[in-house]
Amino acid sequence: MFFLIFSCSTKENPINYVYSEKIDLALNKLIINKKKWIESNITSYSMNIQFSCFCLAYDPYFVVIEENSLSSVSGNEEWGYEGRPMTINDLFDVIEDKIIEDPFFYEITYNTEYGYPEYSYFDMVEMIADEEIGYILTNFKRL
Repeated sequence: MFFLIFSCSTKENPINYVYSEKIDLALNKLIINKKKWIESNITSYSMNIQFSCFCLAYDPYFVVIEENSLSSVSGNEEWGYEGRPMTINDLFDVIEDKIIEDPFFYEITYNTEYGYPEYSYFDMVEMIADEEIGYILTNFKRL
């Protein structure tokens, strides 16, 4: 069964799409939690963000976000930053894109108080072993 979604995108220019029920439910949950995050009006915070994938193990980055912009990053200096550290707003966009790609398997856990994604994991294709990606946020603190 398919549903027509109007303005379900959390991005600035929503487009009408037809999604499966699975994607529709995941996007609705994302929208509810992103709204909770936005309504919390937290623009400055620190946190650890860790990326997990099949090929490499990354230690967490410690990031500081001030006025919704990345202001400092530490950790994993030997790997370089390669755009990996991100704000929570950026992570919502990444998660939305992954959901729309209709992953074989995904799991997302949102913070119950503020709505930000604490844990997300995506296995995009069942038969491919090295395209899985996960995002883990810990030690979140308002500044």
